[in-house]
Amino acid sequence: MDLRKLKVFVNLSQTLNYTDTAENLFTTQANISKQILAMEKELDTKLFKRAHRKIELTQQGQLVLPYAKKIIHNYSDLMIELKDFQATEKLVIKMHTIPTMPSYQSFKLITNFLEQHPEIHIQLKEEESYNLITSLKTGKCEIIFARVFDFDDSSLEYLPMEDDTFVAVLPKNHQYANQESLDISKLEKERFLILGPSTNLYRPVIELCQKAGFEPEVTYKGTRVDLIMQMVQNNMGISLMMAKTARNFSNEQVSIVPLATNIVNKLCFIRMKGQHSSANNLFWQTVQNNVKIGG
Repeated sequence: MDLRKLKVFVNLSQTLNYTDTAENLFTTQANISKQILAMEKELDTKLFKRAHRKIELTQQGQLVLPYAKKIIHNYSDLMIELKDFQATEKLVIKMHTIPTMPSYQSFKLITNFLEQHPEIHIQLKEEESYNLITSLKTGKCEIIFARVFDFDDSSLEYLPMEDDTFVAVLPKNHQYANQESLDISKLEKERFLILGPSTNLYRPVIELCQKAGFEPEVTYKGTRVDLIMQMVQNNMGISLMMAKTARNFSNEQVSIVPLATNIVNKLCFIRMKGQHSSANNLFWQTVQNNVKIGG
């Protein structure tokens, strides 16, 4: 049933005058008549008695009237609820991030943003780096916080926030634990405990070793930085990981040593190009302003 026909029917039942209803609904008498005839045909019944330019509801019309009013009322309530829901949705930002985001200054930026804009909510979800771009492109989230190694995609917008580099994580009693800088080739004989392929850090570590002239003996590939730290602490091997993450998880039983040669990566907020919610745009603009001030 066309909602427009129902509105015409209800209004005409109140005015009992085609001219008045046409004026109320900003249309013509002919169109009012057309809508009523179409509704009667659809319901296979007469809704109005017509005699000497006067009309009145038939018994069938009286039966239909409360249902028509209810349908119109329910539709109005639906639209109000839907608009309220959509308004709320526009104040929510779905953001997926690497698990180690708290190691970076960008995490504090999110906290500050929420303090300044309590009306906006950010739904944070940790996800391995391998899946972040896919989640963004399939609409599972609106913004991601990820590390980028020589990666470019013209369909995406990037806001580079900070750089990070690899460091060696060694047991405290390791022969190279106190060096200011370490040539990675000196670790050729070591057992490597590193983050696995799902983190997007596995391949860069392998490439660092290959550039130094050796294939590393990888005895552990995982996703938990804290577990790797414990394994290094217990002399089960050494690790190469991101400097800021390593320092965040470090303890007195391990040493963090910078590498003489390195691969720099950038931590970025990333979103799709195109239209975005007001909350998304406000966050993005806030981040841009922060980068300008910080830069």
